[in-house]
Order: sequence, then C-alpha cells, then structure tokens
Amino acid sequence: MGRNSLHLPALGEVVEYIDHSLGASAETGERTRVVLARAEPVGSLGLALEPWAELAEWGHTERLDALFLHRHWRLDTESLPSGLGVIANHAPFDERLGLGFNRPLAEALGLGSLVPFGERAGQSLGMVGSLSPLSSGELVQRLEQLFGAVEDVVPGSAGQVDRIAVARAMNDGLVREAAGLGATVYVTGQLRVPAQRALADTGMFAIALGHARSEHWSLKLLVQLLRERWPLLRTVIAPAHD
Repeated sequence: MGRNSLHLPALGEVVEYIDHSLGASAETGERTRVVLARAEPVGSLGLALEPWAELAEWGHTERLDALFLHRHWRLDTESLPSGLGVIANHAPFDERLGLGFNRPLAEALGLGSLVPFGERAGQSLGMVGSLSPLSSGELVQRLEQLFGAVEDVVPGSAGQVDRIAVARAMNDGLVREAAGLGATVYVTGQLRVPAQRALADTGMFAIALGHARSEHWSLKLLVQLLRERWPLLRTVIAPAHD
C-alpha cells in the first residue's frame, strides 16, 4: 500500500489502511467496523477512546468529517452532527498498539533486546526489554513524562533497574514468566489481585499506568500511522476523560 498520499481519503480508505496496519484480532478475528458511513472525503478525523456526554458538541466544534472510536458500544448516533462518519476498532488496537509487544513503545522507553512473553491466541501479551540502568524512582519519572502520570506503584526489591516487562495483562503466571526472563519491574495498565503472590515471591516492582491513560497514548501511535499515509489529513485526539 502506498505511502504519503497527497489527497484526502474516503472513509473506506481509512478503514482499509487501519486494517492493513493492525490486521485482524488474533483473539476474535475482529477488524475495523464502519458504524456510520460517509460518502465524501475525510479531511478532519477525530479520535477518542469512547463516547462521552459532550462528544457531539466536540465533533461540531472541531468540524470533524469522521470519528474513530476504540469502544463504540454506548454511542448515541442520533446526537451526532449530520454527515459524520464513524469507525471503530477495539481488539486489534489493543493487541498491536497497546501495552504488549509494541516496538514504538519500546523505542519511546529506550528498551532494547526485546523478548516477547505471554501468549493468547498466538499473540504476545507483553515484552521484556533492557534499558540503561536507573533507579525505580527514575523509571517512574520516565513513565510519568511519557504518559502524563502513573496510577499505582508496588515497591519491589530491586535497587537498580536494567530490564523491565511491559504487558497488557497481569496474572500470577505472567509475572513469574517475566521474572524468569530477568525483569525486575512489571509495567501494565492496571494492577490485578491474582498477581499479588507472584509479586511478593519474585520481589518484582510493579507500575500501573492506568487503563485509559495507556490507551490514550496508543491513540497517538495511530495518529502517527495516519499522518504518514495522508499528510493532508487533519487529526484531532479527544481530551482524556476519567
């Protein structure tokens, strides 16, 4: 598929390109869904994790032609501006752009020597990577700079960090597998109770970014893909909502 197209895409082209970039979900087979069709070219695309009360007003104010939603299930289509196209992608977005085996995220964190770990339906749930040694506090600061904040921290036994795990799931087995690969820190979206024993047994330091916060960062990765393909396409990410 060509790159850097100097034209405004049809909504179907946007869907095709997202599917080309992310593929189908390994777990469900899901691809990008067209919720509301649009015949005219898309000059302005808004991206949001899910609907909220002021979505229609935001779409009108931003003069959007189309909208990408990660979760569209509570969308009130009747309230939207006339002519607004809507597309949605849930599982492939999580699997390819989320806190899993994600090379752009690894690059942003300064991780190298990546090793996938965990598997569900043939898809890696996480990655373990090496970074220049730093303290756990310095790692938290790096994550705060990248994501805006962190949600929870569980102290561990490591005095210095040089290998971390990043995953979109957390359970006893995943924590132990990451520890076996040399990780002393486990970064994920939300802390999970079933992993508490493994954290204690391994001395693993755990950092939860917040589920929506990590997804909001992933929207930026999708924007990068779309801008590379269509430099003239205006993209707007919706404000984060707690």
